[in-house]
Amino acid sequence: MDFAARMQTISEHYFAIRPEFATYYGIPDELAGAGTSSRLSDFSVAGEARRRAGLKAILGELDALDDTPLSDSQRISLDLVETVAGNALVPAELVPWGSVLGEYGNWFSPYAVSHLTGSQNEVPMILETKMAVRNARDAEAYLARLAAFPTVLDGLVEKVDHDLGLGVLAPDFSLDHAISGLEQTISGPPAEHPLVVGFGEKMARDEVAGAAEFESRAVVLMAEGVYPAFSRLADKLIEVRPLASHEAGVSRLPNGKAFYQAMITHMTDTTLTPEEIHVIGLDEVERIHAEMDELLQSIGRVEGTVGERMSQMLTDPEFVYPNTAEGKAQMVTDMKADLAMVDALLPHWFGKLPEQEVAIRIVPPHLEQSVSGAYYDAPAMDGSRPGTYWISLYDTAANPSYSLQTLTYHESNPGHHLQTLLGLKDTLPILNTVFYSNAAGEGWGLYAEYLASEMGIYTEDPVDDIGRLQAELHRAVRLVVDTGMHAMGWSREKAIEYSVATEGIHLSEATAEVERYVVWPAQALGYKLGMLKILELRQRAQEQLGEKYDVRAFHDVLLEDGALPLNLMEAKINTWISSQM
Repeated sequence: MDFAARMQTISEHYFAIRPEFATYYGIPDELAGAGTSSRLSDFSVAGEARRRAGLKAILGELDALDDTPLSDSQRISLDLVETVAGNALVPAELVPWGSVLGEYGNWFSPYAVSHLTGSQNEVPMILETKMAVRNARDAEAYLARLAAFPTVLDGLVEKVDHDLGLGVLAPDFSLDHAISGLEQTISGPPAEHPLVVGFGEKMARDEVAGAAEFESRAVVLMAEGVYPAFSRLADKLIEVRPLASHEAGVSRLPNGKAFYQAMITHMTDTTLTPEEIHVIGLDEVERIHAEMDELLQSIGRVEGTVGERMSQMLTDPEFVYPNTAEGKAQMVTDMKADLAMVDALLPHWFGKLPEQEVAIRIVPPHLEQSVSGAYYDAPAMDGSRPGTYWISLYDTAANPSYSLQTLTYHESNPGHHLQTLLGLKDTLPILNTVFYSNAAGEGWGLYAEYLASEMGIYTEDPVDDIGRLQAELHRAVRLVVDTGMHAMGWSREKAIEYSVATEGIHLSEATAEVERYVVWPAQALGYKLGMLKILELRQRAQEQLGEKYDVRAFHDVLLEDGALPLNLMEAKINTWISSQM
């Protein structure tokens, strides 16, 4: 059996039902399947049924592979894809509503449309920030997707109605944001829309022949197709808005309790109950508060709770970048300096290092409302785009100076960039990248923040170390509020109030975060649970190997096969420990 060829065929079956993610990862049509770059996913009722059937068929193909002749690396790859894809299907097997293979190509989304979920957000981002236009063929593919986009949006209208008939609709506050976003995106002339302007800029960069004609066609497609379809979707959301609940949790939905438990497995690779996770969160909040209190006292901040003292620091001019062009430029300069500082230390902690440097980019203003404040994008397989650390500079106060360093280490090195580049190998199947473990991926990002402190980055700077601990506290709070809302009846307002009081963050930041957890149930649990597992495995290796323990080897083994589900990660590290004894 040719394992690589079989996995290549299975990947083509995946991209047939989720073509945008070939573009997301820069996979050319020659590997993704003919015509992939010209198509969009169908999120209508019928399209949802086909996607569920398609994922189930892919799992059948994976299960049918004979693993007897496989190498250890191939067997791990097969187990990774099968486990993550299987976990993605579990919610869909429980409920007839929602969208399988939704956000980031494998997450299950409970709501067809929300302020963060749905093709009205995803498709523009894919076209604008991920799709290369280097020649006339690329331009035709771009236009084909623009031509298909209205049908996709009308499919969302149908899906909203279908799921509403089953008792499922995003909460009112989420719909309000979604409606506002749709209205904003069509507020200007079609010729000035980013999907047209960006298209023209891409063609200009690569001097595409016939660019003016291609851009004119894009204007017509936007004016006659996309804009009216955006309006139809906005009208539908306005129509159903009076029927929306203000309740935040998914437990109010049909079979919601079982659904949330399935989402926990999907997003954390565990069978922990919401109650168990809630207690872990409370314990971690208490532990981190104690560490923060000690550091806060050391810099003379002794009055009030930890949250109150952090709230005071949040508005201290000493730590706030001016919300000006100069202030934003200084933020980027500081980010680059922080990255250079940690890069110099990486060889002491990793045997293998990424060959490609990370790019730092600013989120375009019109995308700031539909993305998180900072995130990482993997490099394109076709070389058209580097691994990129994106940051929103909409409001510099959202990232005080003491938090910026930790954010950079999470998204770049030793966080997601290093993790992704070491896991991207020509010898691994494409689906290893697509079907990644949320808990392993985000758990590593949080672990990377902690690792920076072990590297000595914060030894002379207790203020930035306080910022690091606040970032870890934020992930502990997620365990509390996500389970609180989705399993214990917490309101959106209670979750926001707890977050502000416990972390000392802006009300606006807490609101945006909590509303994110509402529409991405259990996703935010992966950070802390993943980090705790990595720390547990590292401690086990240190204790059992003693003098034979090498942190560089531990990190290399942990990362070399991609973001493994936590159970597979543990099994692999246990095997490695045994081989070293």
